[in-house]
Amino acid sequence: MVVGSNPTGGASFLFSVKISHSKGRPDKSTDFRFYMQRFILTPEDSEHTLLNFIARKLSLSKKKAKQLLDKRRIFVNKKRTWIASYRLQRGDSVEIHTETIRSPAVQKNAILFQDSHYLVVSKPAHIVTNGHESLESELRICFQDNHIQAVHRLDKDTSGAIIFAMNKDAFEQMKNLFKKNLIKKVYRVIVRGSVRKHTFSLDTSILGQRAVTQVRLLKRGAGISDLEVIIETGRTHQIRIHLASAGYPVIGEMEYDRNPIEHQLMRQVPRQMLHAYQLSFVHPYTGKMVSVTAPLPADFSQYLKLLGLEEPTPAKT
Repeated sequence: MVVGSNPTGGASFLFSVKISHSKGRPDKSTDFRFYMQRFILTPEDSEHTLLNFIARKLSLSKKKAKQLLDKRRIFVNKKRTWIASYRLQRGDSVEIHTETIRSPAVQKNAILFQDSHYLVVSKPAHIVTNGHESLESELRICFQDNHIQAVHRLDKDTSGAIIFAMNKDAFEQMKNLFKKNLIKKVYRVIVRGSVRKHTFSLDTSILGQRAVTQVRLLKRGAGISDLEVIIETGRTHQIRIHLASAGYPVIGEMEYDRNPIEHQLMRQVPRQMLHAYQLSFVHPYTGKMVSVTAPLPADFSQYLKLLGLEEPTPAKT
């Protein structure tokens, strides 16, 4: 069991049970993770209905919060409670019990940088950055610290480096760097189409806001290209929108690519092949340059290989 505290007087508990389905085959085991969060209502939280309180604390829609209530896994002052309109009072203890059946998102090699102010973590695909059952919640459990907060976000199906603040002041300091565009962000992306230019810029505005994307060709194949992308601005879905509008949609793109996909393998890609590869910034507290690289995930490397874009391995001397 892992226990963590939170600034509102609450706590998080994680119970993890691993069941092996094949003797001597740990890779065939199932990881059952039973997760409980406890909150004590403060004056700011009182007079909320149970539904609204859960939605706000877990960053959920009211529909998803209602689904949690319907499972009858919520306890108020140790009593099982599932009435959405239940009126909470100051000092009430609310426990929220959930379970997942998956492996932890935070692997040992996922921590790219760590000090008392920041964590930079390589996010795997298929997990949201923050909110319920997120990378942020996993980190809070792993480090037993509910102050940990994501400074920025990646889409659920985008992998790569994300900065997390260890406290509120660190969060505000880093947010200020983002607002001033002082964070260098480099992405790797596999796109449809044979890109001809070795470098080019895309600057079409997104929802009326300035957006600038710098693109460099790494390798070109038959109807496929491996790119390095630097964004000067951080608009929602900026890389995906810009590349699709230029005729080079990200493979695995499910929103901005409506054209027929002739290549069968490209139709089978389960997520957008977009990876936040490098982050660089001047540390707000030490003044030193921090640069991290998130290694390409296994699925990204595998598709590079299958699509004929894999870089040759240097010969050993």
